[in-house]
Amino acid sequence: MANLLTSRSVTFIDIETTHLDPKYGTILSIAIITDWENGKKDVWSTKIKPKDIEMEFASKTALKICKYNPEDWDDAPSFEDVSCEIAKRLEWGPIVGHNIQFDLSHIKSVFKRFGWRQVDRLENNLIPENRCFKIGYPIIDTCALAFIFTPSERQNLSALRQFYEIDEEGRAHNALADAEDCRQIFYNIVNMIKD
Repeated sequence: MANLLTSRSVTFIDIETTHLDPKYGTILSIAIITDWENGKKDVWSTKIKPKDIEMEFASKTALKICKYNPEDWDDAPSFEDVSCEIAKRLEWGPIVGHNIQFDLSHIKSVFKRFGWRQVDRLENNLIPENRCFKIGYPIIDTCALAFIFTPSERQNLSALRQFYEIDEEGRAHNALADAEDCRQIFYNIVNMIKD
């Protein structure tokens, strides 16, 4: 626990996508919440407007689950507009998410699709303008933590919201709400382990 308690930051992420498969999907919305060592909480989220070609591969089911409609995304930035911001916010770890490999596989796929190169986690002084990104370390999955440390029969986000008495109404498949709830679940589990 000493590493977590003395880390510079803890970053929580969640995304919503056009498809479950990162080969076909793109990011519709992303939320990144960082808790810094000085107690500051930094919250950043945005919708991301998909390109027409990306929508050709979109899953109707995924779009329905994410409550996508083109009008709500009309003024959203493109991935190119926010890629540097995303890269800067994911550089430091630990990075925490619920079923986090889903989120990371999509993030990596979209970065690579736009010509970015993932670098080794030990490389320092990244300049996002050079189209390089790295994912902070370690990667922590709250689904796995819940499986190990909570008596909940299921570990999906909805079940854990119920277990930790987090209000679910209108929160599912909303990147910011999911990231906030993942954060709350993470700290609940960590505090339980510490005690």
